[in-house]
Amino acid sequence: MDEWQLKMAQLVRHGHKDRVRFLESGLIRSVLPTQLARIRQNDKTVLKELVLPPWLDWDTLYEWSFRVKPTESGTECILCNKNARRGTTFENKFICDECLFKIRGMQ
Repeated sequence: MDEWQLKMAQLVRHGHKDRVRFLESGLIRSVLPTQLARIRQNDKTVLKELVLPPWLDWDTLYEWSFRVKPTESGTECILCNKNARRGTTFENKFICDECLFKIRGMQ
């Protein structure tokens, strides 16, 4: 078990289900993508900008930042798994323009 799983197991063991729920779904709504990038860079000055509960320490926040997937604009391409704003939907599957041009170039 890594440090994140140990922390989550400890919270569940002590009966802090509200804290687990906050870490799994509530915290992402209060952290901006730029702040998330700064947390991943181990920039502790971001703590001054965030309003966090007193039980949430820096180590837990740092581990959380690598567990959460940042919200990105666009739709995920089924071929390259990148988010793109422009593309084509074919049989309810999104294909970005870059992959579409590669496929058309193969013909």
